[in-house]
Amino acid sequence: MRRAHRKYRSESRTHLRGYSWITGVPGELAARLGRAPRLTASGAFHAVRELRGGGLLLQATRTLAGYDDGAVRRVFRALAPVLPPGIPQDDPPGRTSA
Repeated sequence: MRRAHRKYRSESRTHLRGYSWITGVPGELAARLGRAPRLTASGAFHAVRELRGGGLLLQATRTLAGYDDGAVRRVFRALAPVLPPGIPQDDPPGRTSA
């Protein structure tokens, strides 16, 4: 999401760094999202696993091959309340953040 590593660290308990086919969500952010029951009910995830300490492990689709544009949009909508503000952008390969 094109944010500096320093910014990532300082916001790690207030904003999710990003999301993918498999996404780890810290407990503080899981609470803001309604924890496992709400994310399961959203229909955006194939699997929602609770971790010790209150975090969650989210799997968007059964297989990586199934993680298509529709799945990406569903995950985005479910996680939007804890994502950093702004327009999502791809991080070009090889780009380093300051």
